[in-house]
Amino acid sequence: MVSLHRNQLEELKELGLEAPSELKVISIVGMAGIGKTTLVQEFYHDPLAIEYFDHRLFLTIGPQYKLREILLSAFNQLGGHHSVGEKIHISQLADYIQKSLQDSTYLIVLDDVWNTQAWDMLKHCFPSRRRYSRIIVTTQILGLALYISGHINIEIPLLNDDESWNLLRRMVFDNQEECSRQLEKIGRKIAKNCEGLPFAITEVAKILRKIEKTVEEWEIQADKEDPLTITLNEDTPLSKAISLSYTRLPPHLKLCFLYMGVFPKGYAVPISQLIQLWVSEGLFEPRMSMSLEETMGEYLRKLIQRNVVLNNKVSSIDIETTKTCRLHFTFRSLCVNEAKNEKFFHVIKKITDVSEESINSQRRLCIHNNVVLAFEQVHKHMESVKDACSLLCFGPKQKYPIDLYLRFKLLKILDAVSIRFYDFPEEILELLQLSYLSITCDGDEIPPSISNLQNLEVLIVHRHHIVKSSPDSPVYLPEEIWKMHKIKHLECVGMDLPEPSSLDDSLTLEKLSTLSGVSARSCTVKILSRIPNLKKVGIQIESEQGSSFETFTFLDEDHFASLYEKFESFKCVVVNPRISPSHRFAPSIPNFPAKIRKITLSGCGFPWECMRAIASLPNLVSLKLRWHAFSGREWKTGDGEFPKLEYLLLEDLDLQKWEVKYNHFPQLLRLNVRHCYRLEKLPRGFESNAALVVE
Repeated sequence: MVSLHRNQLEELKELGLEAPSELKVISIVGMAGIGKTTLVQEFYHDPLAIEYFDHRLFLTIGPQYKLREILLSAFNQLGGHHSVGEKIHISQLADYIQKSLQDSTYLIVLDDVWNTQAWDMLKHCFPSRRRYSRIIVTTQILGLALYISGHINIEIPLLNDDESWNLLRRMVFDNQEECSRQLEKIGRKIAKNCEGLPFAITEVAKILRKIEKTVEEWEIQADKEDPLTITLNEDTPLSKAISLSYTRLPPHLKLCFLYMGVFPKGYAVPISQLIQLWVSEGLFEPRMSMSLEETMGEYLRKLIQRNVVLNNKVSSIDIETTKTCRLHFTFRSLCVNEAKNEKFFHVIKKITDVSEESINSQRRLCIHNNVVLAFEQVHKHMESVKDACSLLCFGPKQKYPIDLYLRFKLLKILDAVSIRFYDFPEEILELLQLSYLSITCDGDEIPPSISNLQNLEVLIVHRHHIVKSSPDSPVYLPEEIWKMHKIKHLECVGMDLPEPSSLDDSLTLEKLSTLSGVSARSCTVKILSRIPNLKKVGIQIESEQGSSFETFTFLDEDHFASLYEKFESFKCVVVNPRISPSHRFAPSIPNFPAKIRKITLSGCGFPWECMRAIASLPNLVSLKLRWHAFSGREWKTGDGEFPKLEYLLLEDLDLQKWEVKYNHFPQLLRLNVRHCYRLEKLPRGFESNAALVVE
């Protein structure tokens, strides 16, 4: 047997055979079909393990386990007679197992554990003080692994492209059989389409073994959108395994999982967007003292912990938090097929996806190919959908405007940022149920009647072409924006908030927590004082706006730091900065709120001496410095600086020498240095930090 996960097998051997002498419980975690059982079997049958342990038991648990059957299996493996075991009481079986293992070293595998109850009942059957013994648990659920074994767990990764191809080739070709270069090229594509899941590769290999090994036959398999179709009713081993992961979800997580299918295959789903869509759908209620957004975040974490949703990219502000996620093709196939059966959403990718039968009575329309919207018959069929509550268009982005049918009276969600409009569509102003709006348009104006959309919580407006505005003619959102009291997320690229009237105290955006795409004009005292719960700000500044530092001075005043106790994140991008030793965009570092956790700067040109203002922030976790954010050849850090910083990004900086002592950056976990070509070397102070990951 050739190991699929050599590194994990070596780690298991080290924990199983060379670790401390006390009883140790080890969890093996991973999604369905990734090879957890195979990995444990390799260790279980290893000659060293056979010699090391006096007794070895391999017990399969499963979601519908029966305690008596598990104990009877252990009884038989310990030498008991099956006929005797069937007659004695369950407590006698447990007692027999306990006594048999009492004076021995043992290895026990509990394969496929689904809940804490199974572990809580079984663990009492095994001597807890037996030195040099090991219990290995396999599970799909990370939370369960943490409950059982603490942090002594091994997470099984998906195979890379080379590993996937090597496995497929071994299973399709006999030892003496050669694979041509043409077939290898196509075979690698087929293997890659399996997205690193060994069980999927095994099932595809069975298909390839049944067909002729010709370029034509293999290309048919390679060109399929999914190498395998997964449904709840499919009787294949892989479908059963994937379906079980879905059917074991509680109802609220099933609903969240099904919604993931609205995104195209391979789409890296931004967590912020996903949570905003879940909230805007109105399908869920907040839990206890949590906000709805926090509740949705918790639901997503549970899906990731169950290995139903894959963690695609971690957040820089919290290495245990997901920034983007995705579905493996196996789960997405199940998701799309199940959603189709329940009419939860309908995907339109080609013109044949649109017919009166397929589209009628659908509540959510997902356009995965915007080109189909150019066909008249598609428009006709869309007009017949009376009850649509969501219209999601995921691209590809179009250079030219496409006529999009928008007269859905019940529409709550319109995500059409990938579609270009010349002007803000007037039809949108009639969609009074809208809670989520994301579009791209060329016009400079959003009509004042946007305030009619009183249910709007998310407003995202991108511009296809952004014309540089002069200091004398900025582009503003309508004043009526201040009457939209439910707005939580506002992202209007190239536009600014106007100052509200000082005569009307009701003009406040009390729920707005995220403001981005604006310039420094949106950050005056008069504006910020009307947004009391702001947590995240992202500003974009044209370097040619004005001839002084006025565009950045809003942060130099105490009002910004004093207004927001819960302020989390600040991002500033200076577009096309004038890069020269004599130029910087602001005279000093702004006075940031003490509780800020994340700062991202680009193009500001600060001297490194000004870094002390950021370095002293007591709660800063993530710092990203991009393209001339700081300028100068040398950076020296001091004692007590960056007390809680966990992530640091340096990108496209002219830094040459960087001095860090061993006790600086005490909490730093990830350091990412990109395109800093003048930097002579990384500081020696980082060498003593064994936990630091340098990328």
